[in-house]
Amino acid sequence: MKTLVRVFAFALLAQPLVGSAQNDDCAGALAIACGQSIAGNTDSAAVDTVPFFCGTGIEAAGIWYTFTGDGGYMNASTCNANGYDTRINVYSGSCGSLACVGGNDDAQFCDLASTVTFLSTNGSTYYILVQGYDGETGDFTLTLNCTACPVAQNVSVSPSNDEVFIDWTSLLPGDFSVEYGPAGFALGTGAVASGTIGTDGPPVNITGLSDSTDYDYYITLDCGSGNVSLASGPYTFTTLDLAPPANAFCADALTIACGDSLDGTTVNSIVTPAPECGSANVNTAGVWYSFTGNGQEITLSTCGNTNYDSKIGVYTGPCTGLVCIAGNDDGPNCPGNSSITTFVSELGTQYLVLVHGYNGATGNFTLIMSCEAPCSPSLANDDCDAATALTTQPIGQCAPVVATLVCAYASPLPNPGCDPYENVNDAWFMFNTGNEASHTIITTLGDAATLNLALYTACSEPQYIQCFTDSVGPFNFTGLDLNTDYLVRIWNGGGTEAGDFTICDEAAIPDAIGESTSADVLVYPVPAADEVFITGLPAAIDVLLITDLAGRIVAQMGAPRSDLVRLDVSRLTAGTYMLKAVDADATITARFVVQR
Repeated sequence: MKTLVRVFAFALLAQPLVGSAQNDDCAGALAIACGQSIAGNTDSAAVDTVPFFCGTGIEAAGIWYTFTGDGGYMNASTCNANGYDTRINVYSGSCGSLACVGGNDDAQFCDLASTVTFLSTNGSTYYILVQGYDGETGDFTLTLNCTACPVAQNVSVSPSNDEVFIDWTSLLPGDFSVEYGPAGFALGTGAVASGTIGTDGPPVNITGLSDSTDYDYYITLDCGSGNVSLASGPYTFTTLDLAPPANAFCADALTIACGDSLDGTTVNSIVTPAPECGSANVNTAGVWYSFTGNGQEITLSTCGNTNYDSKIGVYTGPCTGLVCIAGNDDGPNCPGNSSITTFVSELGTQYLVLVHGYNGATGNFTLIMSCEAPCSPSLANDDCDAATALTTQPIGQCAPVVATLVCAYASPLPNPGCDPYENVNDAWFMFNTGNEASHTIITTLGDAATLNLALYTACSEPQYIQCFTDSVGPFNFTGLDLNTDYLVRIWNGGGTEAGDFTICDEAAIPDAIGESTSADVLVYPVPAADEVFITGLPAAIDVLLITDLAGRIVAQMGAPRSDLVRLDVSRLTAGTYMLKAVDADATITARFVVQR
């Protein structure tokens, strides 16, 4: 298997260095306006104490800029104006409470420079941190462009010997034009391919090109109402000197059927645009196959049948609107990092299969397709939007739910960052935080060989928050949003690894409630072990006292600072105690029990 290298960067609380810029920290951020370009240098700056990850990590000293949103799209960029490998992070809010907007390390066609584009809120304050990759510092020029029609994003190109596919993403609907010609041609003098976004492209297929020739192209977007983007480019590509394999393009996919073993090659093929699919993100040349679903379980495999590090992605069409069904980079126990993926097909649905490679690897392979009856019984919570709801239990009172990964299939969602290469055969669970921002997920192995766990946001935007591999709970999550649904993804590689396990959710919620002289005040749990939780206290409370039944004070704290108060009772002996919440006018009392 490939090695996952984890690089941890720590934001150090650094003092400004002698000679450092005024904008070395957020509070001294330098104002930048739409259309302005400002030269900067990070050599004498300090590493910043900001949230560790915002589109990209914080690994080097940086300096700050600020601007006010105008309700349009903003583009902050060091593209081709950098003396080192830059990174950009954009935040909203205030210096004391920054919220990530987005970040970038290496923008395409930008010579290790960076660019971030986002829709601003009119009147909101934003902060830009320009820093570097892996500790690098140096000179750069930061440009801020503001427009009602943003330029094309995520531009990519896939040339063959006589044609090319040009792909991009657009933040707004509308029309497009792609102008192309020999390298160095003047904008306005080239040939043009145009159309409506979502109907005529992207991607755009341009044919009739010459072998082994350098071409430039520009992309311009028309968002309507007279709003036209800048022409982005020039972007450059070179056509191949040899024709690629016959099935290099999606539209030319070769047919494969149950029981087939087809020899193929990705040598001299092209990189064709396709969505990230499980662990099979597309960045290397591949070839295409197609088949019609029969309602059976379909396995597509190069496992042990490649001379390179392969990937497999399975999609439904059309070629201009691919949707991931399943994908794999490294199959379980597959030699040479070859691949295998299994899913249940739908009767009559057309499927497209891309065999490609990892990190530029190309070579020869045999693709095997096998079909059999689907695993039974089917897993009800195999998909994110069918997650099983967990009932939150009081701390120490886990009521395990028996669950299974038997009959779990490969997921179309991208792999979580802690397990980027392997098969992810998963089951989904959901809990609501309620009034408690800290929750503990407890898992135990049954006959499952191993378990992995990740916490996600809602299915509509399933971004993972934190994940753990090859381990069982308890997993502690803190700082969660209140009254919010979170998703728990449990997975392993399937096959012999699949099996049963248990799962439950615990948080500091009431079980039994201590007797109180105020109906608004809740004291729990009863009995308590290490902590007592109190809610509903009046804002005017001056002091909290804990006494024994003889009236002797055994613990006290000052005025509570939040709606939920935690009292450490771990040093108290077992027995019954009184909580007294005292203000100038009255005393609220509540009885609770400590049990050892």
